[in-house]
Amino acid sequence: MKVGAAFLLGILVFGLGCASVPESKLPIMGLNDPKVEVETEEAAVAVVPEPETQPAVDDSADALKQTLLFLPFKDTTKYKGSWDIYAELPRSLADTLKKYDFLRTIAVDSALTLLKKKELQGEISLDKGLEVGRQLGADFIVFGEIGELTMDRFRATVPVGGYRSYRGQTNATLRLVKVIDEQPAGEVVREGVEDSKRYGITNPAAYIPLEEEYWLLGQMEWGGDEFRETLLGKSVGKCLTGLAAALDSLIRPPPDLSISEPKVIAIDDTQVYINVGLADAIRNGDKFGVWDHGRVLTDPQTGTVLGRALPRRVGVVQVEQVLSDHLALVRILEGAEQIQPKYSLRAE
Repeated sequence: MKVGAAFLLGILVFGLGCASVPESKLPIMGLNDPKVEVETEEAAVAVVPEPETQPAVDDSADALKQTLLFLPFKDTTKYKGSWDIYAELPRSLADTLKKYDFLRTIAVDSALTLLKKKELQGEISLDKGLEVGRQLGADFIVFGEIGELTMDRFRATVPVGGYRSYRGQTNATLRLVKVIDEQPAGEVVREGVEDSKRYGITNPAAYIPLEEEYWLLGQMEWGGDEFRETLLGKSVGKCLTGLAAALDSLIRPPPDLSISEPKVIAIDDTQVYINVGLADAIRNGDKFGVWDHGRVLTDPQTGTVLGRALPRRVGVVQVEQVLSDHLALVRILEGAEQIQPKYSLRAE
């Protein structure tokens, strides 16, 4: 039976006041309706999408920001539809994070091309994740697991046709690992639920829009305007908003430096040292701007020294290892040719 025919038949039965709808095979969500059969087919093989034409990292992003690489999420739901949710959910989360000034993301598609088929299903080892993270220049790699992605409908418990309510539900867990020292950086779990808020038995015709949404949801484009207006789309949005806020609070900016003159104190080939350490509560991975003293300005006709220009940021360094209360080893991320000893540091 085609979806449209089953949908119309269900409405007809509602109108006749029958107690239930015909049992049907649902082509979408992995629904939690014990009275409806769900097709048990093998999970579709993940397909790597074509690489995006846009750069993996936004060109306008500042080197002082912390960079996150979302790896394909592990799917533990019963979803059997056409959406590649292992990649669609991290893509949507990256979009949600765009409003956070301190964070930037690397497109998940950049990682997909570096992973094997099994790894595209979220089965990624820590070592492989770190390898990909280093290759793509990430500060954090983010493993994800999708625990729930459903639209449910709940039957009335009285002998009248109809449903009491519909609900969209999304649940995801993120696990962060800091690339620079390979240490766990925290775990985030968030859930989004959007309910139709309809209780009690009413005219079955009132449920037609949500019944249609329930059946045809899988034919919508993931993330499109139509999808975002559905109960499931709204639950996804709530979940992503919660995950983004939790990431922002978990990955904090570097602390303000309490030392009176934070600065670069030595450059030994590839090793650079700063006079900031444990006493300032800095952590591996923190980034600081490096500022010069301002160039000397002279009168072009007389050669008289007039003063100095305002200091300018000439580079960015990242803490590799905190050595003592007032000493840390850093790597230069930007401005290797310009950074000099005694240049100042700023937490920005």
